[in-house]
Amino acid sequence: MLKRIIIKSLLARKKHLLVAGAATLLGATLFASLVTLSLGMKSQAGRELEAYGANIVLLPEAMSLPVGAGGLAFGNTVSQGYIDDQYLAVLDSGTASEIRGYAPYLYAVASRQGQQVVLAGTLFDRLREMAPFWQVEGGWPDGQSEGQALAGRKAAQRLGLQPGQRFSLDVGGETREFSVAGVVDVGGSEDNQVFIELNAAQLLAQRPGQVDLVQVRASAVNRPLAETAAELEAALPARASVLSQVAEAEKAVLNKIELLMALVTALTVLASAVAVFSTLTGSVLERVKEIGLMKALGAKNTRIGAIFMAEAWTIGLIGGALGNALGLGIAQAIVKNVFDSYLSLQVPVIPLTFGAALLVATIAATGPVRKALNIDPAVTLRGE
Repeated sequence: MLKRIIIKSLLARKKHLLVAGAATLLGATLFASLVTLSLGMKSQAGRELEAYGANIVLLPEAMSLPVGAGGLAFGNTVSQGYIDDQYLAVLDSGTASEIRGYAPYLYAVASRQGQQVVLAGTLFDRLREMAPFWQVEGGWPDGQSEGQALAGRKAAQRLGLQPGQRFSLDVGGETREFSVAGVVDVGGSEDNQVFIELNAAQLLAQRPGQVDLVQVRASAVNRPLAETAAELEAALPARASVLSQVAEAEKAVLNKIELLMALVTALTVLASAVAVFSTLTGSVLERVKEIGLMKALGAKNTRIGAIFMAEAWTIGLIGGALGNALGLGIAQAIVKNVFDSYLSLQVPVIPLTFGAALLVATIAATGPVRKALNIDPAVTLRGE
């Protein structure tokens, strides 16, 4: 009998259910889309931030060398002077799972026609992955020829270099000819440097197998950068220094994204709960005589409460099912337009959306159910 009463009750109040169902559907849809975005967009935003350069720098291990004894000074620390480039293979091996890219550097002072310039040896294929935001006039060196160079904008102006031009550099009596593949405008110290292939720089500087530092790009989405830096120090004979300004800025961006998603989700769920509450309250007020009659015939409060809770849970289940599908579609559309990418299915979102829809329906139905249970059958049947 209870089952038949519940079914008849649902069928007889289609309009009320449609209104409450639409509110729950909207809430579940926005909940599913926002939670999907919160889980997926953080990693998407992390990947977008990866395009903005290094956030960890590997420096040679510190040694007790007096200043001027041939070491490179970084702040108040004097290093042994170099990192053996054989250890770069560790960065390629996947030992540190959060590494997204790196670029080694070897520095020397070169001269051309009496003009001095900082020469930076690097791996162009790695550097291009690390610095896609660099504005290059001409083109990047192809990385196959050690005779190509990339000149910083200010260095090119000082040395009179243009894309396609051939020129020679002298380092400690060693001279070599290069061609300018492109001129780069970064807006930093790189504008005063001339970049060549690492092997060519090592030969010119007579420092085979050595690099002065390695710029590393690590993901901060799944673990703190400090942990990644500690892992690198354990795997390499080098000091890993986190670029705190970059790291803090990335952390702040990701935290703000999560906070925004949480606030919008909470407001959406609240609005949905208010809509369901008002609909079920109206349903109780319309059924005062019916409830009074059921009580007079011996219906227990648990049975009456079950009727209204069944309505609420039906609304929650339907809203949760449709909201999951629509929410994923909306999230995919947003990510496609913003990041030109796609989100993978976030499995935890499905039970979370169902749970949220049922929880909202249950909480919203609590007030109307209490009102229904407090109806006095004697007063109701007298028409008061």
